[in-house]
Amino acid sequence: MSMLKRGLLCLMISIAMQHPVFALESVNIAYIGGTADVGFYIADAKGYLREYGIEAHFITFDSSARMIAPLSTGEIDIASGAINAATYNAFDRGITIKAVADKARNKGPFSYQSLVVRKDLWDNGIITSAKDFAGKKIVITAQGNNEAAVIDQYLIQAGLDPKSIDLSMLSMPQQVLAYTNKSLDVSMLAEPFLTAALKQNTIHILTAASSIRDNDVSGTILYSEIFAQKRPRVALDVMKAYLRGVRDYVSALKESKIAGDHADEIIEIISQYSSVKDKNTLRAITAHYVDPNGEIGVESLRADWAYFKKEKLINGNVSVDQIVDDQWIKAAVAQLGVY
Repeated sequence: MSMLKRGLLCLMISIAMQHPVFALESVNIAYIGGTADVGFYIADAKGYLREYGIEAHFITFDSSARMIAPLSTGEIDIASGAINAATYNAFDRGITIKAVADKARNKGPFSYQSLVVRKDLWDNGIITSAKDFAGKKIVITAQGNNEAAVIDQYLIQAGLDPKSIDLSMLSMPQQVLAYTNKSLDVSMLAEPFLTAALKQNTIHILTAASSIRDNDVSGTILYSEIFAQKRPRVALDVMKAYLRGVRDYVSALKESKIAGDHADEIIEIISQYSSVKDKNTLRAITAHYVDPNGEIGVESLRADWAYFKKEKLINGNVSVDQIVDDQWIKAAVAQLGVY
């Protein structure tokens, strides 16, 4: 072999050793596609997941409850969803799903959910507080979720018996339309539907969700037991990438909006990945908060659990502590450092 060829071969070997080629780990992530899934959006868009050798496949679902079955079979590895009554009932049936990190919460000014009343009813003094709810059309999106628990808490704080109020169910897009045609009186609206209805001048904000229950956890990251047990290294790497994405998002928050450092970059990413494409809307909405170290607000989850139990929506005795598993955020923060 000539000295030139030998030199080229040595160079190629050196480059290969410095930049080894690994097959990417495929991870299926279930999400709804709202703005609260931002941690994974950023982790994917900025290459944090690929940096750890992970190729994410995002699969859209229309509710967190529908994510449970494919999580139990390992069809999906991770769900960017929420803990609801169905989660506890699944666990009771032997479907072990773990809540491993914070995803979205209402905290102080970062209350992206609000209890609202139809604008004309407020203007005319027909509904000014919870004491005026009797006989009115009040809706929730689902009975066994955080939203229903917070409304229940609001009614109790106001001295009302929740049983005296009739609740029906309606999706948030349908709620916005119902306020327009005056067929709805009260509901808990989340962004971006909250801002959409405010722009249409069809609602008045009665109170922010964080005023009813501060640090109210409305979303969590869930791991499939199959994924966590069979691929622990990947599970940790996903968490590190996710927390880096979350920290980029938190650093872009300012005065209840996505208006801080690198806000334009974050808004661009959200518009690319989420169902909310209009960047002006993303600038206008009240941003949700998420803990930059991934810590889950267990007190909020316990308040939800108490509501589910009271309403007999939970079949067994599975506790919050059985659902929450903080080993992944602890290990990730140990490597990334505390935010």
